[in-house]
Amino acid sequence: MSAPLSEPFTAGIGNPPPRAVAEGRGWAWGGLVAGLAGLLLIFASGPLYPFEEADIIDNAKMVARFDDAAMWWVFATQVAFTVAAFGAVIFGAGLRRRLDKQCPAGSLVPVTAFLGMVLVGVMSLVGAGMGTELFHNLRMRDKTDPDTIIAEAAQIGTYGWLWAGLLLTAFALVVAAFRQGAVSRWIGVVSLLFGLLLLVTQLTPFQYMALFVGFPYLLVLGVAFAFGRVRTAE
Repeated sequence: MSAPLSEPFTAGIGNPPPRAVAEGRGWAWGGLVAGLAGLLLIFASGPLYPFEEADIIDNAKMVARFDDAAMWWVFATQVAFTVAAFGAVIFGAGLRRRLDKQCPAGSLVPVTAFLGMVLVGVMSLVGAGMGTELFHNLRMRDKTDPDTIIAEAAQIGTYGWLWAGLLLTAFALVVAAFRQGAVSRWIGVVSLLFGLLLLVTQLTPFQYMALFVGFPYLLVLGVAFAFGRVRTAE
């Protein structure tokens, strides 16, 4: 049995309109948490290089330098990478929503800024995975090939480059500030400075230094969007 075509369509009439979701600033704390996790990474990675100059030619000597505390420092890096991963993606999602409201329709700035944070998040999970592998190999270091342990430890020490995705976010915010007026100009200036520093790390053989640039940048952005004034779209 089919409904007559002349019958008016009444579905949805009288139903309450969809409830708007209040826009909070909790997402901005994701940037702060990710930045603090980056700082923890630096502190936790320090004790993982206990070597003397004379040890470097022999991986077995290098492994002998590790004590039982080393695997817990590795575990700390795993936790920090994981926290940074989820904090970065949450921050990126909120930043995209904010920019969607402030940027002109059809602008690529919101999605570009978001994808930069997704890159940081995804690659940080890669770092967390290596932490798990190294943790167990250090726990069983008497039964594990020293070459494997040192290779994994070396990778952990260079994973700062995983934060290079912030380049996209930084330059998206520069455009948002100076061309589209979507964020404060001082955020554009800060993003330009940190973005240039990140670019230098990626164009030189010091890519792992991206972490040293990335974590303070995320802390600044997190504070700015958590406590700063919201610009009104024109």
